[in-house]
Amino acid sequence: MINDRFEVFHIKDLVDEDNTLYHYHSFYEIHCTLQGTAVFFIDGAEFLLEAGTIILIPPNVLHRIVHQTSMSFVRSYIYINSTYLQALSTAQTDLTTCFQSNDGLNSRILSIAPASLTALLLPLRNKLDKNFGTDLVYQSFLIDFLIAINKLAIEETEPLFLSRSINQNKDIATTIKYIDDHISDDLTLNKVAKEIFLSPYVLSRLFKKETGTTFHTYVLKKRLLKSKEVLRKTRSASDTFESCGFKSYTHFLRCFKQEFQLTPKEFLKEEEKHQLIRFEHFQASKHKHL
Repeated sequence: MINDRFEVFHIKDLVDEDNTLYHYHSFYEIHCTLQGTAVFFIDGAEFLLEAGTIILIPPNVLHRIVHQTSMSFVRSYIYINSTYLQALSTAQTDLTTCFQSNDGLNSRILSIAPASLTALLLPLRNKLDKNFGTDLVYQSFLIDFLIAINKLAIEETEPLFLSRSINQNKDIATTIKYIDDHISDDLTLNKVAKEIFLSPYVLSRLFKKETGTTFHTYVLKKRLLKSKEVLRKTRSASDTFESCGFKSYTHFLRCFKQEFQLTPKEFLKEEEKHQLIRFEHFQASKHKHL
């Protein structure tokens, strides 16, 4: 890891579908496809990644690479601490702008010529040494990259989500939207199945097949991610759990601790103190630094 502010990876490994689980971060992610193609799940839909595609993912958004669709798949990841990105921003230049979708979605897709994307990332492939000033020079490369990506986002005329979305099973798309719209409600498999006119058995099997995870697991993760947002506003677990669909305070506390390895109180203290980048869902040995 470069530091607790940002991290850059360049990856050529084949996508292991069994290990690319749904995950999320407490930091911003920029996913750049440099070569090859793959299917990516985010915001309740699947999208085709190809060379030149840039996915901008805010904190706490569920996503995963579903599967690789070409022989090779070269991509770069940039992870940026939320507090750090805000600190780099100014009143004139808000570097979080590129993550702010104008089409009601939580994430954003941009596309540029593959050669242009490679050129933008090239300075970030320099290896860091311990010489005086090297870290600040590298940080300037990162800022240049962020400014360029934000300019692309500002100049975008039509959201690529509309054109890149793959024809997903309509029943599952409807189910995911229903979950998102009713996250504080009672979301049992039976109730949701009734809402979309399927049997619980069919919905359960179809959901697992299409998303790679169970209905219950998906709902629980969405509730817990929502609870982090609410906690930041209420500063109280007892004022949070019901609005996120948990029926009991103790159940919420148990699930929260199991998912984040922190109690709600510890989570709030960590947020006040600092935000560190953690990569628990990756195997460091497989990553090649830029």
